[in-house]
Amino acid sequence: MARTILRKGDRPGAAFLLLAVLFAVIAAVLVFAALNQGDDDKEASAAADTRTVVVAAHDIAPRTQLDAEMLRLAEVPEDMVLSGAFDEIGPLEGQYARYPILEGEQVVASKVGVQDVKEEGAGVSFLLPPGLRAFSISVSEESSVGGLVLPGDLVDVIGILEESDVGVDKAVTLIQNVEVLAVAQEAQEPIPAAARTGTATPSAPPDMLGDRPKDVEPNPGARTVTLAVTQEQAQLLALVQARGELALTLRSFGDRNISNIPETNLIPYGTPTGTR
Repeated sequence: MARTILRKGDRPGAAFLLLAVLFAVIAAVLVFAALNQGDDDKEASAAADTRTVVVAAHDIAPRTQLDAEMLRLAEVPEDMVLSGAFDEIGPLEGQYARYPILEGEQVVASKVGVQDVKEEGAGVSFLLPPGLRAFSISVSEESSVGGLVLPGDLVDVIGILEESDVGVDKAVTLIQNVEVLAVAQEAQEPIPAAARTGTATPSAPPDMLGDRPKDVEPNPGARTVTLAVTQEQAQLLALVQARGELALTLRSFGDRNISNIPETNLIPYGTPTGTR
């Protein structure tokens, strides 16, 4: 049997030192591998404990109508997801911010749209997007299509002007395709954020500003109709209403076509200018 013979000057401790160094290196490699495995497990666990939520792509001011470019999706740790957070952008498009929303902030139901049925009667201001105004015109049963105009209908507005103001009696279609917000005190109802999904409700197409009140009926005795118009249209209606008369024509459901309609006067029918 071979035997290791220690020569003079050899030290037995050197062999043990080499073995100790070797074991230390092996242990370090095993610890490093274990730590890396732990990090991988933590990353996998973190990925599994996140949720996709909608956040603001940039600062959003109050009463701003939301669109897809203002919003983005982000991964948020599960324990940091706010109550009422949205996980899709689609249901938020067309909603209005009630309060400021900062860049990167989660968009939650309490910050957008009309929130509940208590707010549905809070007034037509919730219906109006930026740039539109509510303007009321005086009507009679005859000028409001026999009193059959209802909140949510689309109408055209005709102005009837006298010769003393414009040189000849005439009727002019002043504005087309405007939405009726209210008839007398019966107004459209805002759609709560939780119910607005971008699809039509039973009583309103998806592009309408609100929802027609339940059980609403024609009101032949109504003396005002409130329309959603631009500021320029409101000025025109105010001027014509002060100097002439206004009448409504009712559009068929869903008809939003704009036509070029010439004014009408009685001259082609043989009525001389100045004759009443």
